Amino acid sequence: MSERFFGRTGGNHNEAWEARLRDAARAFPYPPTPDIASVVRAQLAEEAGRKAGLPVSRRLVWAALIVLLLLGGLLAVPQVRAALVEYLQIGAIRIFLVEPTPTSTPLPSTATAQPTPTPIASLLDLAGETTLAEASQQVDFPIRLPTYPADLGQPDAVFAQELGGPVVVLVWLDEADPSRVRLSLHQLGPGTFGDKGDPGRVEETVVNGRRAIWAEGPYVLQFRRGNQVDYDLRRLVEGRVLIWTEGEITYRLETDLSLAEAVRVAESLR
Repeated sequence: MSERFFGRTGGNHNEAWEARLRDAARAFPYPPTPDIASVVRAQLAEEAGRKAGLPVSRRLVWAALIVLLLLGGLLAVPQVRAALVEYLQIGAIRIFLVEPTPTSTPLPSTATAQPTPTPIASLLDLAGETTLAEASQQVDFPIRLPTYPADLGQPDAVFAQELGGPVVVLVWLDEADPSRVRLSLHQLGPGTFGDKGDPGRVEETVVNGRRAIWAEGPYVLQFRRGNQVDYDLRRLVEGRVLIWTEGEITYRLETDLSLAEAVRVAESLR
């Protein structure tokens, strides 16, 4: 009896007291409380990002430095340098380079090597002989002619060929010696690809502000369709070649002129 009376009486008393406390708490004027939890979570996320980012950045910097040092060391070895830089690409022409074998220094010579003229009979071996007007109808790019030297005039022979892509060969003969080719200009259209053997000398220059290649010495030029070599192109002028590009067209000027004069011819195309 006493236990049941105490529980009933004590329970009513406690409930009344709790109700008064709740009413007092609701009436008490609390100051505004900031959202501390959100601020703390944001700070923790920011610190975690900084700690994760800094080591990665440092690792990338060190990795880049190590790669540069390794490349520098490899390029210092002639055999590796020759393997890495084995060809030059200029438009449709790829010029393969070979590291020269060290030889004894030759004695200086006062004689100047003269280009070997190509007999006119060899021109008859070129395929696709046509006229300038007909060649213009066979290709989808304008055939350009040099206006320098002023006495050059129209080409004496024109050839239009398909060597993986359209190719036009213009030939000017020497007026003083018609059996000799004065210069020849090859215009290689899109889709044409040629491999050029190691020339005696290669020099970079510019034509109309664009990169160009000046090559001297004998070499073999092969045109290819995919992996198949289609055609060996003989040089019509044994001596020097200037190669440059304009848009999708690659130009090859064979001449016995100097580099400066060859550039003038190239920049005179109209």
